[in-house]
Amino acid sequence: MRKGKLIVIEGISGSGQQVKAAIVGLHKALAGKKYDVVECANPDSGRAKELGIDNLLNWPFGRTPRADFLFEAAVRTEVFKNIVEPALQDDKIVLCKQSSISSLANAWVSGYTKHFDVLRHIEKLSRGFLFEDEIYPDLTLFIDVPAQEAFERIEDVLQIHHEGGIEYYEKMREFYLKEISRWHGVSIDASAGRSEDAINEEIWAKVQSIL
Repeated sequence: MRKGKLIVIEGISGSGQQVKAAIVGLHKALAGKKYDVVECANPDSGRAKELGIDNLLNWPFGRTPRADFLFEAAVRTEVFKNIVEPALQDDKIVLCKQSSISSLANAWVSGYTKHFDVLRHIEKLSRGFLFEDEIYPDLTLFIDVPAQEAFERIEDVLQIHHEGGIEYYEKMREFYLKEISRWHGVSIDASAGRSEDAINEEIWAKVQSIL
């Protein structure tokens, strides 16, 4: 029987620094309260090494969005079955960097909207639906960085140019804001004007409500 908690931390492309800071701060706060914490991540975050697949497959993320979605679903199945489920059964707190919404958002922004209900069903299967008990987040934290700030970080700082321009980031953020309520989610203002301490305090208050 599940006893632990699954907390997913999400953010649009360009919010990586803020998402990382949120995970580090939350992990520290939980550990300080003597909770046993396990971290995992969606494969497109570059941390698929939890499964050892970084040595087996150099996946070309971004080349074919449809293939990305199916690949992420397959890897999520492994992550949830072999990392998340055992940790929850052992009464641990699982912090997952990006997960289901990330895959759905990428598909949506890439134009795969005609049969989106089918994509939702595939995503549900990756979390155990039909096969066994479906694993669902206890809390999803959307680290909300304004589209313009995310765009500037990716385009100007990292010198990575997305063909969709600023509209890509705006659509991605819009999808997250509409989607988050489906996932026991809350939006956390992580705009440049807020301090990291203020962001972490708000996150901790939300997390305490489910512990």
